[in-house]
Amino acid sequence: MLRKIADAMKKAGPYVPVILLAFAKAAFAATSGGQPQIVTGAINLLNDATSWLLGIIPAGSGAAIGYHALMKQMSDGDPATAAAHNRAMRNVLIGGAIGESAVGITKVFLSYFQG
Repeated sequence: MLRKIADAMKKAGPYVPVILLAFAKAAFAATSGGQPQIVTGAINLLNDATSWLLGIIPAGSGAAIGYHALMKQMSDGDPATAAAHNRAMRNVLIGGAIGESAVGITKVFLSYFQG
């Protein structure tokens, strides 16, 4: 019985978004005041989240680089360990740069909707 229900759900899965969009209420449509409330709330949420990320990413990257620098210093001259921590620091720098760039691009994209 449960297998039949699961099979039916798998078959209906691709059609669910279409059905939901077909029966969406007019409350999501733009009002005379501009953007609908759900869109304004989503924009505010994304702006707040990206503002937090602009501070958290450098702090986390700095902490990770500090940890790897400390561990490299404590490795007692082992070249394999030093190389591993150098690689890790490089990866943290690259990841932090990618994260900051992604947040910056998102901020630029959201500024278009601020009008």
